[in-house]
Amino acid sequence: MALVQAKSASHRRRTIPEQGLEDSIREFRSILTDEQRATLQKVKAKPDFDAVIVFTAQLDQSSRSRRGRSIASRLHSILQSIREFSSIVETFVSSHPEIAALVWGSVKLTMLVAINFTSYFEPLSNLFMGFNKHCPRFSEYQSLYPGSVRLQAALCDFHAAIIRCCKHAVEVVQRSWHQNLLNALWRSFDAEFKDQADAIQRCGVEVKEEIVLAKAQADHREQALQQKERQLSFKAREMLERFMSSTQDGMSAFKARQLQSDLRRTRERRQLLLERLSRHDFLSPFKQACKKRHSSTGEWITSTSQFVRWTESSEPSLIWCFGKIGSGKTILTASAIEHIFAKKRGADEFVTFFFLQFDDPQSLKAETILRSIIRQSLDPLTLSDEMEASLQELDQKLCPSLEDLAACLCNAIASTKSFYLFVDALDECEQGERRALLDALLSTRRASPGLKMYISSRESLSIEIGDRFQPMERISMACTAAYADIGRYVDEVLQQRVQNQDLVVGDALYYEVRRALVQHADGMFLWVTYLIDDLCAQCCDADIRESLRNLPKDLEEAFNRVLSRIVSRNKASIAQKIFPWVVVAKRNLTLAELREAISLEVGQPCLQPEKLIQGIERVVAWSENLLHVDEELKTVQFAHRTICDFIVTGRLSSQLVGFHVDLEQADHFAGELCVTYLHLNDFKTSLSRRQQLVPLEPGAIARAALENRSELAPSVLRF
Repeated sequence: MALVQAKSASHRRRTIPEQGLEDSIREFRSILTDEQRATLQKVKAKPDFDAVIVFTAQLDQSSRSRRGRSIASRLHSILQSIREFSSIVETFVSSHPEIAALVWGSVKLTMLVAINFTSYFEPLSNLFMGFNKHCPRFSEYQSLYPGSVRLQAALCDFHAAIIRCCKHAVEVVQRSWHQNLLNALWRSFDAEFKDQADAIQRCGVEVKEEIVLAKAQADHREQALQQKERQLSFKAREMLERFMSSTQDGMSAFKARQLQSDLRRTRERRQLLLERLSRHDFLSPFKQACKKRHSSTGEWITSTSQFVRWTESSEPSLIWCFGKIGSGKTILTASAIEHIFAKKRGADEFVTFFFLQFDDPQSLKAETILRSIIRQSLDPLTLSDEMEASLQELDQKLCPSLEDLAACLCNAIASTKSFYLFVDALDECEQGERRALLDALLSTRRASPGLKMYISSRESLSIEIGDRFQPMERISMACTAAYADIGRYVDEVLQQRVQNQDLVVGDALYYEVRRALVQHADGMFLWVTYLIDDLCAQCCDADIRESLRNLPKDLEEAFNRVLSRIVSRNKASIAQKIFPWVVVAKRNLTLAELREAISLEVGQPCLQPEKLIQGIERVVAWSENLLHVDEELKTVQFAHRTICDFIVTGRLSSQLVGFHVDLEQADHFAGELCVTYLHLNDFKTSLSRRQQLVPLEPGAIARAALENRSELAPSVLRF
C-alpha cells in the first residue's frame, strides 16, 4: 500500500511539479491568524529586482528599538534565491498565477512576525543564513527550468521545504509563553528546527542533481535539433516538409521545441553578457557594513538639510561625505543606502553602490567600479534589446575604455526616473584611478536629471572632487550630529558589555567611563571600540580609572595596547603567524585555509594533521578583535584598513616588534610555503610499472603442441 502511495505521489510530482509548493503555501496560510492573513495580502507581491535589499532595509528600520548590530542582512542570500525563483516560477504555473507572490509574501510575513521577538529573531536569522549553502544558483537553472519537469519539481520542492520551515517558525511564535519555556528547557533551537533544516538540505542536493541531468538532456535535445535542421537542409527537405505539413501535431511539436531552444539560447546569451560585464562581489562589503551598524546609529544623515535637498533635487546632484580615519563613513554610507531602498517608490528608481576594499586590489580599479554599477542597473529578465546590443558592442571590444563604459552607463541611467549611485572610500584608489573614475562619473551627469551621486572619502580629496562637481552638498563627520552618534554608540556598547558582564562597574564609574570616552573619542568610532575592549580587560575599579587617566592619544597608541593584551594572554605566537598571511594573501582566506597555512613549515615532506591549530574559530578573540571573520563566508580579514597599515608601517613599541610584518619577507615566506604545499607527498602521483607479459609466438605454440602428441590418448587421436 505504501509503495502504491509513493508511486502515486511520484507520478503527481512529474505531472504537476508545483503541487508540493501549492500544498505548503496552503498549509502555511491555514495556521495564520486573521490579522496575519490580512498582512499577507498586503505584503504579497511579485518581487522586483531590488526587492531583497528593500525588504532587509525595512526590517532594519522596523527594529530600531532593538539593541545590538543589524542582523537583517543575514537573510539576503536566502531571500535572493527566493526572489530569483519567484521571477520564473509563475510563468510555468498557469493553474496558480499568484504562486510567486505567495512564496515571497510567506517568507516576508514570517520575518515580520519574528522580528517582534528579539531573542527569537536572531537565532532564526542565523538559521536562514545557514540555508545559503543549499540554495541553487539562478544562473545555473534559469535557462534549463522551462524544459525540465523534473527540475521544476525539484525547485518547487526545495522552496516548499522553506515555506514549511516558515510555517514552523510562525507556529513557535504563536505558542504560549509557558509552552516555549518548556520547549527551551528540553530542546535547543537547532533541535526544534532539525527536521525542517534536514528537509531543505536534502531538497538542495536533489536540485543540484536535477540541474546536472537537465543540462545533459538540454544538450542532447540541442544536438538532436541541430541534426534535424541539417536533415531539413539536405535532400530530404521537401519530403520532410510534406510529411510535417500533413501531420499538424508533429509540426507544432517541432516548432515548440525550436522556440524553446531559441528562448534558452537567448537567456543564456544575456546571462553570459552580464557575467562578462562584471562578476565582482559588490554585495558582501555592503552586508558587512550593515551588520556592523548598531541599530541606534547612522540615522542622523538622512535628516540633515543637505541630504534632504539631495534626494529632492530635480537636477543631477552630488553629496560628498568626508571625515577622518575610523569616523564611521562606511557604516554611514550603508545606512544612507538602506534608507533610500526603504523609501524606494517604484520600479523606475534604481539604487547602485560600490564599496572599495583596501584588501581587494581589483575593487580599487575604475573599470571594476563602473562595470559593477552598470551590472547592478540591469535585470537579465527585463533587459531591453537596445541595451543588449550596447552590451554586445562593449563585449566585442578587446579593451573597452572608461569612456565606452561611461557611455554604456549613460544608456542605463537614461531609461530611469531616479538613479542613485553610491561610492564609498574613494580615497582608497590610487590617484590616477581615482581621477579617471571621477571624470567618467562627471560625464554621466547629463544622462538624466534624476541622477544622484553620493561619494564618501577622507577630506584630502576636497580639491579633486570640488573642481569637478559644482554645486554639491557637503556633510562632515565632524558635525554635531555625528558626535552625538558617538554618544549613542558608547551607550549601547557599554550597556551590552554590562549586560554580558564583560564590564562590571557601579553607576558612578559607568558614567565616568561614558563621559571620558565621549569626550576623547574625537569622532572616531574605531578608537572607542578598542578602548572599551581595554577597559573590559581591567580587573578592578582602580585599574579602570587608571586606564581612563591614561587614554591613548591616537589609534596607533590604541593598537599598541591591543597588541600588549595579546601578549599578556599568551596569544602572541599564534597572532604573529596569522597576521602575515592576512596581510599578503591576494584574497581573504577562509578559516580552514588559514588553519592549514599556519600549520605548514618550509620543506616539510607531507601533511602533519597533528600540527593543525585547534579552535581556529576563536581567531577573533586571539587577536583581541583586530581580525574580523565574515559570518557567512567564514573569511578572515583585518577589522579596519588602519590595522593593516599599523602592522606593516606603524610605530610598534620595542616589546611588540615581533608583530611587525615586512611585506617583502612575508610575501617570500608565503611563496616558499605554497611551493612546499604543492610538493607534499600527499598530492604526488607516480607511474607504476606493469609486470611485462611473456611474449607469445603462435609458431612456437604450434610446435610444442605437435611435440606432445604422444601424450594424448589414442582414442582422441583417432577421433
